[in-house]
Amino acid sequence: MEKLVHSEPQYLYAFSVVVPTFNRAYLLPRALRGIEVQTYKDFEVVIVDDGSTDCTADLVSEWRKTVDFPVQYLKQANQGRHEAMNTGVRNANGFFIVFLDSDDKLTPEALERLLYHWNQIPDDDKAKFAGVEGLCADIETKKISGRRFPKDVFDSNYLETRKKYNIGGEKKRSVRTEIHRLFPFPTIAEEKYMRPSVTWNRIAHHYKFRYINEVIQLIEYQNDGLNANRFQVRLKNPKGLRLYYYEEIVFNQYYNSFSSLMKCYAKYIRYSLHSGIGLKHQLIETPRKFMWLINILPGLIGWMRDHVKAFYRRRHVDDARP
Repeated sequence: MEKLVHSEPQYLYAFSVVVPTFNRAYLLPRALRGIEVQTYKDFEVVIVDDGSTDCTADLVSEWRKTVDFPVQYLKQANQGRHEAMNTGVRNANGFFIVFLDSDDKLTPEALERLLYHWNQIPDDDKAKFAGVEGLCADIETKKISGRRFPKDVFDSNYLETRKKYNIGGEKKRSVRTEIHRLFPFPTIAEEKYMRPSVTWNRIAHHYKFRYINEVIQLIEYQNDGLNANRFQVRLKNPKGLRLYYYEEIVFNQYYNSFSSLMKCYAKYIRYSLHSGIGLKHQLIETPRKFMWLINILPGLIGWMRDHVKAFYRRRHVDDARP
């Protein structure tokens, strides 16, 4: 059995599997079954209930009686998935964090393979790495989400893989807990969604990942999930999106192609307007004034289109009411 190679005695386990959940009691058992059958056993489970009103608490209470590994159940007021993930990180006792959504499932060898590839990194180089990242596949068709990495074992960072190598799609990573605590998911008052890639981008400026072409997680998108309600999520959380695009044009600009950077400027303007940030303030804080200037019109069009779309959606809902 693979063992964790590290010198940090403060960690009780190799992994903390953090499961953020909100009213998903009907799906959670599948995710939990995937944890039960892991071939590597040095882990704990941290379930963070983000204000569920269903039977999640009872389900977890019964489940933890049937398993032989530690289970933390933490309940908080509804604050959004990113805050549930932050809570899990703060309370984790594992050397690595692995996030698992309640509608997804780890492959049986997931933790074992993540640890195996971590141990293949030379000890003198480990300090440069945040962790290991593998592939996700559809739970029914087994089709890989997005593209594979250029090589079966590939060392790079999140920004480079996404921007230079154009590797998109869902991926599954283990992250050193100490690094995740240095880079929590940003929190914005009154907003309940933050793009996780804000944190991955920030980590990329300091650490690499070891990328592997092995399926670590099986995924299934739900009709009530974030991906199915993108427009509403965006309008309800414009400041988080403004932050994402601000960092794209300020800190990540040299990773973006010219056309990609142009789109980022337009979306920065669009979500700044949604956030109540006017053009004068935008001009002051943007690094490339000319690029900002020529994207004012596309940004304004996107902002106005959102308002029109939201108006017609509200009208449709009103008309559908009895």
